[in-house]
Amino acid sequence: MSAPPLTHHEILALAGPLAARGCHVDLAASDRHARRLVLRPPAADGAGCAADGPTGESLVLECGERGRLRLLRTLEHGGRRAVLRAAGHDAAALLDLLRDVPPSQCFVAHPGAVVVRSYDVGGRGRDGRPLLDLFEGRVHADAGLVLILDVPPVRGVAANLWLEPRAGLRFTLPEDLLAVLGWNWARLVPRPGGWMSKLRMKGPRAHRSAKAEAALDRAASHLAAVLAASPSAFDDRHRPARWGVFVRRGIPTLTALSLVGSVALFAHFVKQAPTGLWVTLYHAPTLLLALGFMAQELPRFEIPPWPRPLRAPGWAAPSAH
Repeated sequence: MSAPPLTHHEILALAGPLAARGCHVDLAASDRHARRLVLRPPAADGAGCAADGPTGESLVLECGERGRLRLLRTLEHGGRRAVLRAAGHDAAALLDLLRDVPPSQCFVAHPGAVVVRSYDVGGRGRDGRPLLDLFEGRVHADAGLVLILDVPPVRGVAANLWLEPRAGLRFTLPEDLLAVLGWNWARLVPRPGGWMSKLRMKGPRAHRSAKAEAALDRAASHLAAVLAASPSAFDDRHRPARWGVFVRRGIPTLTALSLVGSVALFAHFVKQAPTGLWVTLYHAPTLLLALGFMAQELPRFEIPPWPRPLRAPGWAAPSAH
């Protein structure tokens, strides 16, 4: 059964402490039946923002049953949006908590790219600062490509990555564009409207948030540098890493071949093999299998594509649609 609409008494009880902090309820934009209040924030000065220009702000208070509240603060800068979320029972305390997060935490400028971070704010630490848990990050490359990182709440589950071109552009990207960054980065898989990938996120949730921030900064610098140069420059600069990706993707197939080869070699060396060779033959399949499961993607039995030189004159072209 759905919750009843907000009563005028409930709205007045919530609006009082918020109005004392300069935030007034916009009744025309609010939805009493959905128990959703839109707040008019005080004029924002954009202080502390990492990039030039003003920062817009909007506030939405979602009112659940039994006094459970969730406040969403959306910061807008240069057409890009970051969201801060907090839940609790005291609307004024939630407002104070979210407004203590500076815009510079959400918008980070890099040469050739801007990183936008959205957080769940889970209270305050011992030093009184808000506890931030990144749930989504975006890298807006000046060249017209957007990377979206979705951090799952479950420990041990890889984060999802999407790459989307800006409207009106069409990109031709190699599968190992991000995988050259290291073991935790997976290949690009074409999808309608862009590409998807994975990023392994290890450790407890608090540590994963910091690692996700570092991954976004690294991806921003990487994409900006790659897209500012020619495709052939990417191949020249990352050739050893591209071969590493080729070997990494071939681990599942090498595992299967080693299992078959080990069986054949056992019969041949059963009476004449030295102990060291026996140990190597016996454990090689297990080692390759373990490496396969440590890889970011699920094991795929394939012959990986050869990391051929990239001959295209550029990365982007006008879209036909």
